Amino acid sequence: EPTVRAELMEQVPHIAMFCQENRPSIPYAFSKYLLPIVVRYLADQNNQVRKTSQAALLVLLEQELIERYDVETKVCPVLIDLTAPDSNDDVKTEAVAIMCKMASMVGKDITERLVLPRFCEMCCDCRMFHVRKVCAANFGDICSVVGQQATEEMLLPRFFQLCSDNVWGVRKACAECFMAVSCATSQEVRRTKLSTLFINLISDPSRWVRQAAFQSLGPFISTFANPSSSGQFFKEE
Repeated sequence: EPTVRAELMEQVPHIAMFCQENRPSIPYAFSKYLLPIVVRYLADQNNQVRKTSQAALLVLLEQELIERYDVETKVCPVLIDLTAPDSNDDVKTEAVAIMCKMASMVGKDITERLVLPRFCEMCCDCRMFHVRKVCAANFGDICSVVGQQATEEMLLPRFFQLCSDNVWGVRKACAECFMAVSCATSQEVRRTKLSTLFINLISDPSRWVRQAAFQSLGPFISTFANPSSSGQFFKEE
């Protein structure tokens, strides 16, 4: 019964906390019994069960209740499988969103090694614009986690593709995260590459894209400020 599975997922973070507090007596209980259920339900046929398992997984990561080893060996491989080309459309879109949201929680190393290659593939998913839209919406977050080198070498070419996507919703999502992407690049890249790209978005045929770009104009300009001379800089809280 799906409602039973969904209800179970809502209890998992509480049980995980109990396991953490009583770790000496039940050291492997969560890793061995509960976590496999959570990741299995990420591909459940029922939408509500999937949603509650996704929410549970994010809470577990946020509260640091999943061991790093388990993130690498149990969580990431499942998400990689769920975003494979032959995966169910809804499940694939949801899995990409989870990968993006967990990046800041698992850090640069795991994101760069395990998440980034598949994320770059998903940015070019020619069959499903929903997947490309999720990638565009979370692009800035991924850039801020992996840092300047990976952003400029691996992510920027994909960002250029997404900014000229044939679906206006994808281009709008790019405009909305433009400042975060800019923050992860060098001044030279901002000046020589991102400026031209931003002008294209401000001149976009879609008024929704243009509107989003104009709202990002001030924040984007602020990334050019030199803190030493202006005394102003942007700090992500």
